[in-house]
Amino acid sequence: MFRKISPVRHAWSSLSAGFLAIALFSMALNILALAAPLYMLQVYDRVLTSQNMDTLIALTLLLGGVFVVTGLLDWIRQRMLNRLGAKFELKVGVPVLNAAMRRKVEGNLASSDNSIEDVNGFRDFLSGSTLLAFFDAPWIPVYIGVLYILHPYLGHLGLAGAIVLTVLALINNARSHNTMMEAAEARRRSDTLYRAGEANAEIVHAMGMRSDLAHRWQDLQFEAHRLKTRVNDRISTFSVTSRTLRTGLQSAILGLGAALAITGESSAGIMIAATIVLGRALAPIDQLIGQWRGFLAASGSYGKLRKLVHDYPVEPKRLHLPRPQVSVSVAIQKAGPPTAQNATLSDIRMNLQAGDAVAVIGPSASGKSTLAKMLAGVWAPQRGTVRLDGNPTAKWDPEELGSHIGYLPQEIALFDGTVRENIARFAAEVDDGLVLEAALAADVHDLISNLPDGYETRIGNGFFLSGGQRQRIALARALYGNPFLLVLDEPNSDLDSTGEAALHKAIRSMQERGSIVVMMTHRPSTLQVVDKVLVLNHGVQTAFGNRDDVLRDTKRNVLPASRQHGGNIDKPVQERAVQ
Repeated sequence: MFRKISPVRHAWSSLSAGFLAIALFSMALNILALAAPLYMLQVYDRVLTSQNMDTLIALTLLLGGVFVVTGLLDWIRQRMLNRLGAKFELKVGVPVLNAAMRRKVEGNLASSDNSIEDVNGFRDFLSGSTLLAFFDAPWIPVYIGVLYILHPYLGHLGLAGAIVLTVLALINNARSHNTMMEAAEARRRSDTLYRAGEANAEIVHAMGMRSDLAHRWQDLQFEAHRLKTRVNDRISTFSVTSRTLRTGLQSAILGLGAALAITGESSAGIMIAATIVLGRALAPIDQLIGQWRGFLAASGSYGKLRKLVHDYPVEPKRLHLPRPQVSVSVAIQKAGPPTAQNATLSDIRMNLQAGDAVAVIGPSASGKSTLAKMLAGVWAPQRGTVRLDGNPTAKWDPEELGSHIGYLPQEIALFDGTVRENIARFAAEVDDGLVLEAALAADVHDLISNLPDGYETRIGNGFFLSGGQRQRIALARALYGNPFLLVLDEPNSDLDSTGEAALHKAIRSMQERGSIVVMMTHRPSTLQVVDKVLVLNHGVQTAFGNRDDVLRDTKRNVLPASRQHGGNIDKPVQERAVQ
């Protein structure tokens, strides 16, 4: 069985034709680069001795034409590189985004991981001049060969210089690679704290953490700069050494050429031509040493991208299943976040039929949000199943399953786009009828109509929505497409009385359409719109059934012994039973 090629590697392989073209352009450029030393050779050895002005003019015009062609080829080569970088980014972008989102869902994403930075970094490497040095480097032996043709001694000197600079480049890589990785890690930690402080500026300001947080960030910055300065110093040292050695070698070959000319073993033209050829031969090595940081960064980005798509490959297309219409059944023996060591849910059993509405109640950290993610298909139980019409959610195609589920998490996230696009879940083809239907079902149509541009109001770019507005628009998004299962995690946490009334209306409407509603809640007022209640305590189901029966039993269990025979249940006890 053949293993499917990595999308990142496939994107890289797709550039092979472009790289071949660039290699051909590089060949032409490096061959044409010999025109300058040939010109100097002819001028010194033929024109100056013959005093022929016509020959000088002809040679100069010919060299000018070569320079025009060389400039045009170099311009085309650079434009090709720019397009190859864009092609790589476009090909790898979707697989990397999908893998990054799966990594986040499975809880393996550090807050500082940013795959798009790796994509952009590698694209910049492909479009930059560092890559051109790799295409020019194979022509170094050709230039050394030309030196040997001019004179063996000149070839020996050029070969020795190329070997020394190559050794410097290898040492530069060995000395800089690990420190570069350490500096990148230190910078990652520093940037993580910076983004966290910026994102939570209100908390930082309100709790007087600004100064201490700034000092903490400054310490991380100092460490990052210390390592970065170390690697920059090392690379700069090798770069300066390389340039100095290259300049010295060009002077040395000039002196050697002069000595050979004095002894009659060569000519003045050979002396000048050899200097130009040697400079051209050593330029790619010198350029690689000077820009080694970019190569190391690009190499690291490419490695991280390959690892990401390898660890989170594209999921195969699964069998199309019919739209669920009858039931949702839950049988969880053990479940929790993908990276958690201990289960946060156990022994959960619940069977729901079309039109049911269930409230999941329990104290904080009882597992309500975890159960919501299991029902929504975000996470899968380690042991057990969640089934829609008898089909486990793990067997559904994720895209198809998502179209049958409406999910409103605690933390509301709306995306940069219009209100219409957000409600439609950024569908490629937005059904305006379904958008309006969802807005009306969430009773948010009037609210949206009063926004500056109505449904075309763009969220983001500084436009501010209150928490309640965001929650009600997110509810409309959850209702889009009339999902069979509606999972609401604390859906009224930011709602006022008007918003809560709209929520109750939406839940009743979904029930009438035959949908199943599961709502995690702390508020007693929401219990009036459900017909079933599930009670969680420390991740274990302690009760499930009809609302009145469960609440009566729950109240009896939490009442003090002296009150259990009193008959009347006051409001505080009722609220305590729900919390």
